[in-house]
Amino acid sequence: MIACHITDQASHQVLTLGGRRYRLTIPTEASDTDPLTYMLPADTFWELRRAAMSAFHEHIHLGRLRQRPVSLDPGPSERWRLVQWLRLLDALPEGVSARELAVDLIARDARHYSAAEWDGSSERKRIARWHRQALAARDGGYRRLLNGI
Repeated sequence: MIACHITDQASHQVLTLGGRRYRLTIPTEASDTDPLTYMLPADTFWELRRAAMSAFHEHIHLGRLRQRPVSLDPGPSERWRLVQWLRLLDALPEGVSARELAVDLIARDARHYSAAEWDGSSERKRIARWHRQALAARDGGYRRLLNGI
């Protein structure tokens, strides 16, 4: 168990099992003899939460570990791109220019581009696109990633 927070109505627990984290909400009024009861909020993440709880239940009761949904396990190129987005977001408060970002994240030789080369470069366009996408992900789009949309 990584964390546990108990309120009047429920115990909120974070468990690690099989290299995965599970967040459980268990009603506090249940006795030790009652079967384990999970509570899932009926929100926009209902389907994702249900799938995660089903996988957790199978793991603890049947010893099976399901393959992670693709939306929760990006491939190497997607993971690399998401890391670049995080690096871009980390650099924004420091006032780093788009060209400096391109040099650090994409192409070292962008440092030597003339103004005209930089203006027409695919690196400049990619940094602008990544900037928009990283901001959108930070401001709520990460939820679409988790839902596999």
